[in-house]
Amino acid sequence: MTYLLDMVHHNPGEPPFESAFRDPSHLADYGYNGQVFKHINCIATYAGTGVDCFPAGSPERAWLDEFSPGIEEEIAAAKAAGLMVFYHIDLFVLPKRLVEHFREEICDPVNGRILLDRPRALDLHRVLFDELCARFPDVDGYIIRVGETYLMDTPFHVGNGPIPRMGPAWTPDYLYRETLTGAPVDEVRWTPGQVDAYVSLIGFLRQELCEKHGKQVFFRTWDIFPDKLHACLDHYLEVTDRIEPHPKLAFSIKHTALDFWRHVKFNECLTRGKHPQIVEVQCQREYEGKGAYPNYVMHGVIDGFDENRLRMGLKDIIGNPQIIGIYSWSRGGGWYGPYITKELWPDLNAFVLARYCMDPSRGEQAIFDEYASKKLGLVGHDAVRFRQICLLSSDAILKGRHCEVFDRLLGESLLPTACWMRDDRLGGMEQLGWVIETLSRSDGLDEALEEKAEAVRIWEQIVRIAGSIQWPSGDDGEFVRISSEYGLRLFRIVHQGWRVMIEGYRGKDAEALADALRCYDDAWADYRKLSASPLCPSLYGGSYFNLPGLPAVKGLDDSVAQYKNP
Repeated sequence: MTYLLDMVHHNPGEPPFESAFRDPSHLADYGYNGQVFKHINCIATYAGTGVDCFPAGSPERAWLDEFSPGIEEEIAAAKAAGLMVFYHIDLFVLPKRLVEHFREEICDPVNGRILLDRPRALDLHRVLFDELCARFPDVDGYIIRVGETYLMDTPFHVGNGPIPRMGPAWTPDYLYRETLTGAPVDEVRWTPGQVDAYVSLIGFLRQELCEKHGKQVFFRTWDIFPDKLHACLDHYLEVTDRIEPHPKLAFSIKHTALDFWRHVKFNECLTRGKHPQIVEVQCQREYEGKGAYPNYVMHGVIDGFDENRLRMGLKDIIGNPQIIGIYSWSRGGGWYGPYITKELWPDLNAFVLARYCMDPSRGEQAIFDEYASKKLGLVGHDAVRFRQICLLSSDAILKGRHCEVFDRLLGESLLPTACWMRDDRLGGMEQLGWVIETLSRSDGLDEALEEKAEAVRIWEQIVRIAGSIQWPSGDDGEFVRISSEYGLRLFRIVHQGWRVMIEGYRGKDAEALADALRCYDDAWADYRKLSASPLCPSLYGGSYFNLPGLPAVKGLDDSVAQYKNP
């Protein structure tokens, strides 16, 4: 592979992760040849415009002077280790003072959004790229994303995506209504205006970065929608076929058709069209515990997950000359926790991914066995038991987090199980309403509960196996035991929470509901005891996900509470 890139994506607005993957020598040792960072665009001064965006003595200047050396240091360290350097850039993000100065020439006069088609919008980005390429010649290229702009770490910038939005708010209600009930919804696809915007923007990047400055550009087709650029082949081709290929222009596409979820098909845009592509893979799965409990996914990423109809994986595309690289996130993705101090599970995923891409002929298991023996010191039956833990974890997470009887109705093309678990948050009836109502109509409630009980049984098996391994000295063995116990106790909460919601929804068996309520409280109490261990990752909470600064969202605890105090 030409490009084996890795990025540690720190949580926006939080302290950076402590991670071995920030060390370029660690990446080089595993086989990566490029390191990806963020925020280089935010230290651009735009001096070429004549606007002083960071005047001497201002808070903006103080922030710039403190932030810039870190950019310079990370470039130098990566280059010293022989790695290529890339920067992830979200468009559009500009200094507040610059936007204020050019507001009439770049912004919508009504809502203040920076617009792609305003007279000076691309001119200012031409100044940006000229400055970055002149100041940082060692940077090999840029990974460009549109759609989200996180400003928590850059307090003197503002931003918004450049592609026009359309249609209703993205919600499970909108996604599920037509598929599950047959009730029609307004069709929301893409518009010629959106296609034209993508073509204009990517053409600009091609001209300014690839042609003018000789920099590699990876344009991320990032989104999580079934009918948008990332996952919809017709849309992808309509955009990319209008863009003239260039040796330094490629597209970055997730291996999954939606986000990094299970019960989601392999991305059919890969190997299609006329442009080179790199494949995005997440090693610390943000929807599956972030390494707080065993979560080995590379057997599925490489060979295909068992639940998928076509069971496609990297093995099916890695020999295609159109696929020129892999872009992994060894750490990060999502928000909040769980926070880990021991990164064994994402480390295992990242190692196997990189070594497989270096030499696919070896196969996933041979590389896994190399990690078990050389990194963990496991041999013989102990190495076999460790692999059992890893493969079982995949099944346990699938059954505990997802709902097969519901998700199979979605055709691997819609948000599975309403994304009711994400980061370190547990949703309840407000998130799972569609799921439970649909299961009730199709007599699937008991099947769903049995699936959650089966997940607990698998976790119990994982805990037994973890306790039977003879580990060398060090804390790897203790962490595997603690994290396995973490998975068991967390998914006992999940099982009992689903029992409460389903028995409460049925309203027929007061005794079963009372038992589920007692078991739910006991499961939480047992789970919280784990925090006494220094190796224990931070714990989940019973509320649902909310973006920083926004109001709390009711989750599993609130749903259970309504049945405690009806």
